[in-house]
Amino acid sequence: MKLTKFFPIITILMLFGHFSISDAYAYLDPASGTIIIQMLVGVFIGAGIAAKLYWQKIKMKFMK
Repeated sequence: MKLTKFFPIITILMLFGHFSISDAYAYLDPASGTIIIQMLVGVFIGAGIAAKLYWQKIKMKFMK
């Protein structure tokens, strides 16, 4: 058999083998979860305050 017949298959297999994801020897610290929760709470509170301020400005324009 000719090697050129299997060349595309061998190339694809080598590329997938080379670029595959290996194990990441890392962990998430318990404090990381707390920080993520604090960021989400901050985003929701900030969005609520921004919505309240803009809602008051819009309401004042229609009151005039």
